[in-house]
Amino acid sequence: MKNQPRLKKMKVTFALVSALMAVLPASAALAQEDLQTMQVREIIGKMHVSGVTEEALAGQSIKQMIDGLKDPYTVFFSKEEFGQFSSFLENNYVGMGARIGIDEKGVYLTEIFAGSAAEIAGLQRDDYIRAVDGVPASTTSIDEVRNKIIGVEGSKVKITVARGEKELTVELTRKGVNVPEVYSHSFTNGVGYIQITDFSSDADEDFDTQLAALQAKGLKSLILDVRNNPGGLVDTAQNIAKHFVKDGVLIHTRDRNGVDDPVLIQGGSELSIPVYILANENSASASEVLSGALQDYNVAKVIGMQTYGKGSVQQLYQLDNDSALKVTIEEYLTPNKRKVNKVGITPDVKVDGPAAQFITALHTAGIPDVQVDISNHLVTFNGVEVSSGFGNFHENGKLFATSRGLAALVGANITWNEANHTVDISDSKGTHAIPVEDDKLIIENGTSYVNVDLFAQYFPQLQVKEQGDHVSIRAVKGN
Repeated sequence: MKNQPRLKKMKVTFALVSALMAVLPASAALAQEDLQTMQVREIIGKMHVSGVTEEALAGQSIKQMIDGLKDPYTVFFSKEEFGQFSSFLENNYVGMGARIGIDEKGVYLTEIFAGSAAEIAGLQRDDYIRAVDGVPASTTSIDEVRNKIIGVEGSKVKITVARGEKELTVELTRKGVNVPEVYSHSFTNGVGYIQITDFSSDADEDFDTQLAALQAKGLKSLILDVRNNPGGLVDTAQNIAKHFVKDGVLIHTRDRNGVDDPVLIQGGSELSIPVYILANENSASASEVLSGALQDYNVAKVIGMQTYGKGSVQQLYQLDNDSALKVTIEEYLTPNKRKVNKVGITPDVKVDGPAAQFITALHTAGIPDVQVDISNHLVTFNGVEVSSGFGNFHENGKLFATSRGLAALVGANITWNEANHTVDISDSKGTHAIPVEDDKLIIENGTSYVNVDLFAQYFPQLQVKEQGDHVSIRAVKGN
């Protein structure tokens, strides 16, 4: 066998791949298992960032070698699992072509992809899935429903949905779906918004197209949203970074020997407008690569929470029998050599809560007047739907809404006063302490919700309208 592994595929920086972890199936032929074990031992012993040697791994099975590393990002894939992982990298899957969500009524359709089997069959947003092939669908588990719907390309499946008071059943043919990973919107005052849900192989091309469309409308500032983005390909982050940095280092990498082999940005350009990155505790890997680089080059300000802290680089190696090994080969640092692994990216503006984060970004980008409209599963900010949400509910006939979101709307600061058991909301005029009481403030799952009428008494610039199931909340920051 050659000293170098047989096929080097690509660098990846995924953070969330535990569902794909596997060991060699026990049913595999012993000779084939031995060959794969030898290949895995050689790759780990020569490449893993820990510096472990082949001698130290001698006599161990694939599972024992990987478990001993205590590295959740080094993973062995069987042929089938490697196919699934490759589809993940390409952002493809086989199914009906719709995104699903869940509420107290069950699992419902949140988005229908263009050209999908779901669209062809006439399924619509907000349809509740009641049965799959005649078997009642779970009302408490998205995964159970999803697993019944996905299947072999070309196979058929019957979906029964509830639409209002009616129930209908459609038969559709499963087909390959390329899930959208880049979304963009244009706001007033030249403010553009781009959300990247993952750094798949074609996300950079989609980003190019959608950024150009925003520029054609007169882009003056940009909000780049990588919240809840688990990462993806370094190459994709590198290509996106080229829109903001002409030449430089994207990341410094440190291998098992301490050698730095930096990933470079070359032949890029400068956007030359204010850029604000939205990131949170679930922004990982390539999301942190891009955020850290643009922050270090003073190209962007990061708004949100400390990120996940996945600062390692993986390489894919294809093995015999079409299996594969994904192995951690390097730790990476930001251009200014800041540590990311188990640390994360520190935001320039710390804001907790999805609605408060997005509203803060709008204010910072140049939109002081923000209106939130809430109806059923739809939440819009100044008429644009984004995935930030705005927590609200009715209790004893009174409307409660997220305290952080309301505070952000009026431009006030919010803190939790543990001693007094109050949420303190303050602006230039003073501080209002709202106690945890049934008619004033309710805390659920660690999130506080304030009586909107009470909040409006303290901050009269807040305008609230309710009409049936529709709620509209508007305020101008500081007014």
